[in-house]
Amino acid sequence: MYRKKTKLIWRIFPSFLIIILVSLSVEAWYSTSYFKSYFLETAQKELLVRASLMQDQIAHALSVDGVASQQIDTLCKNLGEKIQTRITVILHSGEVIGDSLAKVDTMENHRERPEIKTAFSGEKGMAVRYSPTLDQKMMYIALPIDQNSSDPLVVRTAISISHIDAKVESMRNSIALVLLLTTVIAALASLYVSRRITRPVELMRRGAREFSKGNLTNRLSYPDTEELSQLAKAMNYMAAELNKKIMDVKNHSRELEAVHTSMEEGVIAINAQEQIITINKAAAKIFDFPPETLKEKHVLEVARNYDFQVFLKKALATAEPVEDDIVIDSDERMVLNIHSTVLYDTHDERMGTLVIFRDITRIRLLETMHKDFAANVSHELKTPLTTIKGFIETLIQMTQESSGAPDQASAAQYSRFLGIIEKNVNRMVRLIDDLLSLSRLERLKGTDIQLETHSLADSIYKVVRFCADRAQSRGITMEVHCPETIVGMVDPTLIEQAVYNLVDNALKYSGEGTSITIDAALKEDNIEIQVKDTGQGIDTTHLPKIFNRFYRVDKGRSRDQGGTGLGLAIVKHIVQYHNGRIEVESRRGKGTCFTITLPGGTDV
Repeated sequence: MYRKKTKLIWRIFPSFLIIILVSLSVEAWYSTSYFKSYFLETAQKELLVRASLMQDQIAHALSVDGVASQQIDTLCKNLGEKIQTRITVILHSGEVIGDSLAKVDTMENHRERPEIKTAFSGEKGMAVRYSPTLDQKMMYIALPIDQNSSDPLVVRTAISISHIDAKVESMRNSIALVLLLTTVIAALASLYVSRRITRPVELMRRGAREFSKGNLTNRLSYPDTEELSQLAKAMNYMAAELNKKIMDVKNHSRELEAVHTSMEEGVIAINAQEQIITINKAAAKIFDFPPETLKEKHVLEVARNYDFQVFLKKALATAEPVEDDIVIDSDERMVLNIHSTVLYDTHDERMGTLVIFRDITRIRLLETMHKDFAANVSHELKTPLTTIKGFIETLIQMTQESSGAPDQASAAQYSRFLGIIEKNVNRMVRLIDDLLSLSRLERLKGTDIQLETHSLADSIYKVVRFCADRAQSRGITMEVHCPETIVGMVDPTLIEQAVYNLVDNALKYSGEGTSITIDAALKEDNIEIQVKDTGQGIDTTHLPKIFNRFYRVDKGRSRDQGGTGLGLAIVKHIVQYHNGRIEVESRRGKGTCFTITLPGGTDV
């Protein structure tokens, strides 16, 4: 519930006023109480002196002058008139035998009066009470007379204290008037002081409101008080720093906006609810929408493409970067490479996802043309080369069988030339076979993969048997560590080709007397195949490029060995076809280790 706020002055001023009122009220109460007590004490002392004088006078009159008790009343009236004090003499029985103001025969028995009882006990008696006889408030002092006689007396003096109450009341009224005037003056002074205190605060509040409106160039004046001056200084510094940071943010925002606008790639930032946070012109152009109308719209309202929806769900479900290619069929078919990354806020909490679109339509078209060209050229070249190879083999055979050849030297030279032709033709055939393999793998990319459960040991041992003669001829030993129970969802023919290409590479680049090891094992439901050799190894500068087509580390030696430069590229495509990965570790002079990791392995 909203509670209305009060101003600071109305919090300070009433506090000052209440403190002053309480202080003055306490002082007035204490003053009147003190003066009243003082007047009563003074009256009591004076009355006690008069009572003592009367005690002596009456005792002397009774014992020395021989005044009879019946004459005491006359004595009391005479003495009372002289000292302006009421004098009363009471017998032990309580009977009043003398009083300076009243007739004794009309007065009641005083035996039970508290001051009389105290006096008859031998002590001074004192009391303050209302007297119905005189209709006034009186103070009484009673003293015993001739206590040792058989009939003791008590003399009591009394004066009216109503005038004291009147004086105290008059004083109280005077103090109240002074209190009222002092309160008014103090209130005005408090209001002035409160305004002096709150005025700088009010000015600072107005300055802070200007800051809140965005006027950060405004500056607060410095009050006279040190604390408020320091506060104003701190707020001015804060405004300057905020202004600087806001300008930096604006400049940075403009820089980002310029970068986004000039980017050829499309950029879309979406939040966790799949609403668009920001989008640049390139991305809006891809989906044929004005960018200014897309903010806060649901991204699927803009990009109505099933492949993009699948990609988006995958990107929002993980914190890892996601990449894929999608096709958008609009007026013209467009192929987009899309990449996502997570967006974090200042608290390092995920606030959304950034998606980057790159138009690779032309690249894919060129790749398709390149693949088609390689496939067509390979098919066109293979037939005549096969024919040439057949005729060369026939010629060589005929030369060997013909004993009537011109001469032995010519026949030897003839055979050498034909051998060179055969060697080059064989190299061209291998090159075309590799090109056909690559073309086939690239055509299969993106299609439904047809895999079957197959034993890895069968494929690996088949490759080892095929390469055994070559290894034995060079003194290279081959070791296989592959349990018979490991099976995986693979294409057996392609796996055999991948393993063969790696073993073939190891044989080509390993020296005589070295060894090649083939290991296969299950690791966390993945099949891991390693082909290790102890050959010459590869420099680290070449490792990132060895899976590229036609890339050779040692071009001269590769050609002499009959290599085409496509073997490792074929292995890479086969592994990718199986949704796996291939890695290489090598050091110059220490050998090389290729590791293939394939998903979906089991042990039966």
